[in-house]
Amino acid sequence: MATHANRFGTLELPRPGRAALPLVALAVVALFLEADPHLRLAGVAAAACFVFAAVVRAERAQTELRAVRRTADRLILVDAHGAEGSDIVRWRMLELVAPDSRQGLARELERTLRGSDPARLPSASPLRRGLARRHRELLRRLEERMLDDRPVTARGVVLLRRLLREPGSPLYDDHAGDLSRAITTVLAELQP
Repeated sequence: MATHANRFGTLELPRPGRAALPLVALAVVALFLEADPHLRLAGVAAAACFVFAAVVRAERAQTELRAVRRTADRLILVDAHGAEGSDIVRWRMLELVAPDSRQGLARELERTLRGSDPARLPSASPLRRGLARRHRELLRRLEERMLDDRPVTARGVVLLRRLLREPGSPLYDDHAGDLSRAITTVLAELQP
């Protein structure tokens, strides 16, 4: 994903790496206790505890960051332009339309297309293979759109992410609606 660089003044986002850094530093310092034969076991134990705490803290910050992203995504769907939105919404919009985000979605689309290939054996994937196969051309258009240099909207990217990732998407759920309509909607929403 994109960097968490602060371009928006007072915006403070959870940063998993930065949250864990002080505890990792304490783990390194604790390992220096190993130099004293009497404190060797205590140093290793303390370092292990600090590393564990660092992992927990990083995961907590990652969970908070995912929650911020989900909230911003919901706001983007409500206000397609986000121009009047908060700094967090504007940050998320830039993150969604960034080249690395687009390339990641193109890879997901390629995996979906590969998964729908009739030459592949059935798997435990919930992908509705036959339906995806019937809409290969539309899925391929989405993939090409993610790879080209023309700008896309954050709203379109959020809708594409939902199409590819949510269990309630027409790609996975028989009762979710028309896949052709969903893909066409995403293609239209990607246009600035």
